[in-house]
Formats: sequence, C-alpha cells, structure tokens
Amino acid sequence: MDVTLAPGAAVGRHTHPGIESTYVMEGELELPVQGQPTRVVKAGEAFQVPPQTPHAGGKAQTVKARLMINYIVEKGKPLASPA
Repeated sequence: MDVTLAPGAAVGRHTHPGIESTYVMEGELELPVQGQPTRVVKAGEAFQVPPQTPHAGGKAQTVKARLMINYIVEKGKPLASPA
C-alpha cells in the first residue's frame, strides 16, 4: 500500500494477522508499538511490526508522511482489527 498521513494525523491502535513491513518514503512519524518504546521513524528508514502486535499508525509530525507498506497475511483474514 502507498499511504499518506497528513501532518498531525494518526491511525488508531490496531493489529494485523501477519507481519507488517513499512518503508518511510517521505516525512517522519511517531511509531508506538506495544512492548517497545515509542520512536520516530524518518524518510529512508524501515520497520516491521510482528503479527498480532498492537500498534498505532503513528502520528505524522509537522509534514506529511508517505509510507510504502507490505502486509503478509493469511488469505481470508481481515487486514486489520482494532486493538
């Protein structure tokens, strides 16, 4: 997926039934993942979220954030569920 977050936008806490691999193409965002300290990821950096791990979509800082996200999930399961 090619996802753009507007400055200050955030995605609610959720999980995925498989691994999420994300590359930050533009901007930066906060990355709160359960069991890990919240960190800021910037353009050129990548991160992964393990299956069934609650996390939020982050909060774009002062500029938009553009992400390339790849999900590997079991066919027939929902891509995301609220956590």
